[in-house]
Amino acid sequence: MRAAIVPAFGPFEAIRTDDVPSPEPAADEILVRTTVAGVEAAGIVERPSEAAPDLEVGRRVVYWNPLPAAFAEFAAVPAWRAIPIPDDVSDEAAVTLMVQGATAHYLATDSYALGPDSSCLIYAAAGGVGHLLVQIAKLKGARVLAVVGNEGKTTLARDLGADVVINRAEQDILEAVRDATDGEGVSAVYDAVGAATIEQSILATRRRGTCVLYGAASGPVTTLDTSLMQQAGSIFLTRPGLRDHLRSATEVRDRMADLFTWHHHGTLIPHIGAEYSLDQVATALTDITSGATTGKLLIRL
Repeated sequence: MRAAIVPAFGPFEAIRTDDVPSPEPAADEILVRTTVAGVEAAGIVERPSEAAPDLEVGRRVVYWNPLPAAFAEFAAVPAWRAIPIPDDVSDEAAVTLMVQGATAHYLATDSYALGPDSSCLIYAAAGGVGHLLVQIAKLKGARVLAVVGNEGKTTLARDLGADVVINRAEQDILEAVRDATDGEGVSAVYDAVGAATIEQSILATRRRGTCVLYGAASGPVTTLDTSLMQQAGSIFLTRPGLRDHLRSATEVRDRMADLFTWHHHGTLIPHIGAEYSLDQVATALTDITSGATTGKLLIRL
């Protein structure tokens, strides 16, 4: 099979496409022929497993596996991590909802339970997770302040339903948040940026609110003056990860059931920013890090 190969740590340009042996699934795994992929993938079951009798040969499935193997024509996947794709959901939408959607789901329901009386600040609101989190936050009835990087993304964030859009290229984020909330700050901050923004994120959180640091686009947070949390009003700070929110087949299926239902009703619409071929994996990864992309980027096999 053809697969994207990473021969050693280094720049994305080192990634190459080569022929490698197809994986042999274990007894509790299924073999999936990939159709579209991100860090997760959708495809068709080629070899089933007794561990998942509903995932028969020919069934369309989507999965997330912490072990990187999606950029290949075939993947051996733990059966409990794969779920059937409903007939009215495209492979492209399913892939977007699997990781970015599941991340947005736990952020809005577990890290901080958004509701009609809450408000939130969402960084990278036009990005893969952000554009779904904006929509889910609105579904929950929250007031959404969205941070974007340029004027073009401002339009997308407004179209997604954001109540206030902050263009970080032209506005001071903390000042804009305080202006929009009469100085109180927001109930929850969802920070995917990390080192460059964590201090302002803490200060943008209202008294006894929650700052959720879930990404590190600008680098990891390695030092932090914790007195800022008291200064902001005895706020809570959490650093969650997807692995801890997709720990069982039941949890995977329950989260995806919500996402598929919202998508079916037209209230959660994945935005596909661009598609690439398997030979363009390095280009796709480079584009992601540029900060110029919107929505989900896909590899088509």
